[in-house]
Amino acid sequence: MSVTEDRPRPDLSALRIHREDDDARRVSWGRIIGWIIALGIVIGAAIAIYKVWIVPRRAPIVDTVVVKPTVNVTNPALLTATGYLVADRQSKITPKISGKVVRLNFTVGDKVSAGQVLAVLESTNMQAQLDESNAALEQADREWKRQASMWKDGVTTRAQLDTAESQLKGAKARVAQIKINMQDMVVRAPFAGTIATKNTEVGEVISSVMMGQVGGTLPAGAICTLVDLNTLEVVADVNESSIAQLREGQAAEVSVDAFPNQKWKGVLRQIIPTADRAKATVQVKVKIVDPGDRLLPEMSSSVSFLQSERTDAEMHEPAKIWLQASAVSGGHVAVVGADKHVTLRRVTTGAVVEKRIEITSGVNAGDRVVTSGVDSLENGQLVRFE
Repeated sequence: MSVTEDRPRPDLSALRIHREDDDARRVSWGRIIGWIIALGIVIGAAIAIYKVWIVPRRAPIVDTVVVKPTVNVTNPALLTATGYLVADRQSKITPKISGKVVRLNFTVGDKVSAGQVLAVLESTNMQAQLDESNAALEQADREWKRQASMWKDGVTTRAQLDTAESQLKGAKARVAQIKINMQDMVVRAPFAGTIATKNTEVGEVISSVMMGQVGGTLPAGAICTLVDLNTLEVVADVNESSIAQLREGQAAEVSVDAFPNQKWKGVLRQIIPTADRAKATVQVKVKIVDPGDRLLPEMSSSVSFLQSERTDAEMHEPAKIWLQASAVSGGHVAVVGADKHVTLRRVTTGAVVEKRIEITSGVNAGDRVVTSGVDSLENGQLVRFE
């Protein structure tokens, strides 16, 4: 017979792993890390906002200028206008009589003298007319002499003598006119110049008159266009609000896009006495004093109107960098970079003209320079400008 003893069972609860506590601790640390990350984001955003919005708004506003080399600060241009070149003296060469072209004595670009033969028209028919008219003239002359002799002998009437005399005069006039027409078959240059265009070829028939057409007319045929390049001038439009600064005879300086490093002296020849209402401009014409042989009609050009005529030395003076005297402080200028931060740069200065100073080194074309208050700025300082 077995006996069962009542023994107390051991308490094993202390050996249990409390997963709830581990989970709780894990959740607490996760929250802490999350809050730290969120706080970092907020702080970073605040710093970014401060740098992007607050700091720039607190940056001082400065006046600046973009450096551009200039010339002749002692005789600056009053205003500048753009236009194009035209020859004041030019002509479309048209024959005085219609005919077929049998010879051309030029090509485009040729320089011709006044009276030089440019073209010859066919004169075969004209020669036949001249021969016929000469024969008629001889016949009229014989008849007039016969009537005059008979008038002396009293065997003819005064009316018959007058008729013979009238016929003789008519025959002489026809011969003279045909000779003039034959001379006009040779086309000559009316003035010295340069052939700008060639408008016909050998074998073509050109007309000397306006030919009627239903609903319009055909223009006379031009053999070529002759221009006098010594009469080149600039035709430009000036804003009507600035026209009071100009006067006829005023000195000017002309440049063209084709030769940007060369300038020509000019004189304001004419102010057209009417305005363009649509553009609010007035057209002016500036004569080029000595055009030379490089300028051509229709070239785009720029004209600067001056207070007084510039000397040859001033005309060829190289461009220099000039700044307002207030832009230089203690031998430094403040250059504003693309990031709007200031760089204090040492410069070398030259001549001083009124309130402007020449910069010989330290500043380059295209630099943005602060024009005043330089001594209050620091290297690397952020600024604002308009």
